[in-house]
Amino acid sequence: MVAPRYDRRVSETRDPLNDLEEQLGYRFRDLELLRQALRHGSAVGGSHRRSYQRLEFLGDAVLGHAIVELLFERFPERDEGDLTKMKAYLVRSEKLAELAALLGLDGYVEMGWSEERAGGNRRTALLEDVLEAVIGALSLDGGWEVARGFVEELFEREIRDLDDATLRLADPKSALFEAAQARQLPQPEFRLVQEGGGSGRPWAFELIWDGKTVARGEGPTKKAAQAQACRRALIRLGLVNPPGS
Repeated sequence: MVAPRYDRRVSETRDPLNDLEEQLGYRFRDLELLRQALRHGSAVGGSHRRSYQRLEFLGDAVLGHAIVELLFERFPERDEGDLTKMKAYLVRSEKLAELAALLGLDGYVEMGWSEERAGGNRRTALLEDVLEAVIGALSLDGGWEVARGFVEELFEREIRDLDDATLRLADPKSALFEAAQARQLPQPEFRLVQEGGGSGRPWAFELIWDGKTVARGEGPTKKAAQAQACRRALIRLGLVNPPGS
């Protein structure tokens, strides 16, 4: 089931968020829920009751539940280990941030001046949080079926393209180190290029293998940046094919 389609009837008091509702494919009964889902703590003095934090907490659980149900239904031949890897691949930070940007959520985030000036609305971690908060808002406003339908439509292509290559990309660091061992090559090493921290600056690492720089990865944490570097190395070296190829 997909989310109800947007009602294009325009009232005299059209809210700027109506354009986003159309993009989401759902019209909120309580538009303040969507507004809160887009409000960073810096815009309200760090208040968790007025920012998206609580909605993000809810949306994270709703997203996980929806993805698990969809995978369980779509892949009856897969065991729980494969399904766990598929889920991890789908809900990784960089993918959620990518989907949030495709929906245009970055253009609607409300934040404090200093956070906005630092480009906070483009940070992977913030975009991930906002997408989860929007899913939480959909769940509260429209119920489980609306939220599940939204997730199903949003992840349709990603779920359709899942294959054995995806399972390796779900844990790229282990896959790359196993490939090195199988080929009797030195274990890959990571070289810190940029230390993450304030102002939304991501961590960045280069992956060195057999004396050569084969990939670079960025992310909101060391783990995420190294995982991205490994994922890119696996694809670049032809050890796995990109999902859907």
